[in-house]
Amino acid sequence: MKTILLTGALAMSSMAIAFEGSNNPDYFGKHYEHKLSSLALEGKLELKQSPWSSSFWPHIYGGIAFRWNDFYKDIPSIRQYQAQVGALKDEIVELKGQLFTAKNPTANQVSTTNSRIQNAKFKINKLLSLKGAEHRKYFFNISRPKNLNDVRAMSQSDIDKLSATEKFDIYKALITGKQKFKLTKSVLNLTSPFDSYWEGICNGWSSAAIEFEEPQVTTFTKDGITVNFGSSDLKALLSHYHAAITINPFARKKTSTNRIGERCRTEFPEEAWSLVNGKEFYKTVENGVVVSKPVPAECVDTDPGAFHIAMANRINLDKEGFVAEVVRDTEVWNQPVSGYKSSIVETKTSGFLNATAKTVKQVKVKTTLYYANDGGRMFWEQDDPEEEFYAWWNPTTGTPNHRGGHKDFEYILNLDKAGNILSGYWLSYERPDFIWLKRTKGFLGKKLTFGIVGYMDDLKNLVKIRK
Repeated sequence: MKTILLTGALAMSSMAIAFEGSNNPDYFGKHYEHKLSSLALEGKLELKQSPWSSSFWPHIYGGIAFRWNDFYKDIPSIRQYQAQVGALKDEIVELKGQLFTAKNPTANQVSTTNSRIQNAKFKINKLLSLKGAEHRKYFFNISRPKNLNDVRAMSQSDIDKLSATEKFDIYKALITGKQKFKLTKSVLNLTSPFDSYWEGICNGWSSAAIEFEEPQVTTFTKDGITVNFGSSDLKALLSHYHAAITINPFARKKTSTNRIGERCRTEFPEEAWSLVNGKEFYKTVENGVVVSKPVPAECVDTDPGAFHIAMANRINLDKEGFVAEVVRDTEVWNQPVSGYKSSIVETKTSGFLNATAKTVKQVKVKTTLYYANDGGRMFWEQDDPEEEFYAWWNPTTGTPNHRGGHKDFEYILNLDKAGNILSGYWLSYERPDFIWLKRTKGFLGKKLTFGIVGYMDDLKNLVKIRK
């Protein structure tokens, strides 16, 4: 059971219980400091420990089977569909804003606006179906090498432009003598040109970016064949390895992952959200009427007290990153955290809201969370970096090509008389949906039950774990 945040100026006898259920910061480390004054207000990982940026390898392009190093041209049909979908999405955002910010809208206004929203969604689905067919043509139904003889018939330039999966299959065949070429088939079976644009392996990328050093350009030669792995080829492979562990039950049992908070599965944009006396509500349409409902408990966490303790200790004590799911709606966007900066802007000793038993002080905190960022759109536009597919031949950490992001949060922390953080509640719509870290490091071995995880075990000879 997670913490249920109460409203109103609470008496000591009706206070909440601290850190219930999955919102316990000790899931990250039982040795952690809970005293606010002992926690640094800011922290930043050293460059050598900082997570690397990468694509999240969207499914709609074939995941890591996408030939990222061989696609520098526009596809007019896909560009056209993408522009039309973007315009319709902007229209939906505007319509929802009108719907949820209007005071006492009439039934006719609600019906008309809601119909326009549903019509726009219908058009988007039709366009995405057409766009998916184009993706299938350009990214899925393409000729790929099936054995080493096919590779020997290729120029070195063409080999360099192959996808990460194709390069690994060639590498695997060269070192084992077995020409199975399993990885490319496996990845293409897991992806689809009709998946949602945000679906990919951000979970695998985020944990790999924390655990492994940023890959260098690596060359392997045997039997007259040279495979050149660009940095993003190896990033792709590491990301897929971590993601593949999560879907193989035998490999998953061999790993240890800790999470604070629960995933929110309720969709509500910021304009539909409100905070009233410390309690969160959202607006939605039911039976043709705009209604206000309490935000579900799994969308209220992660408890900001647990978040602040885990964040400050992990960055400054463990000197390692962690993963934050930074979007609180139904989509999932995992990002590897590299640092934070907090400030205490207000202190109260009475008139508490949502106080935990033994609370004697509440502090208002503003925090900026910094993380390595990703990219997912595949069209390169020289003057528009937002349209890049984020993949580079050379490492990017410490260079202008590194991509970073940040989120700004605001919250209240409940403190006991010793200054320990007991719990908290959010003031901002923005917050991490949940935070997590993978504790088991390294490769798991080649057991047949591990499936593609075992097949990829030889990746360990091409990369380095952070020390």
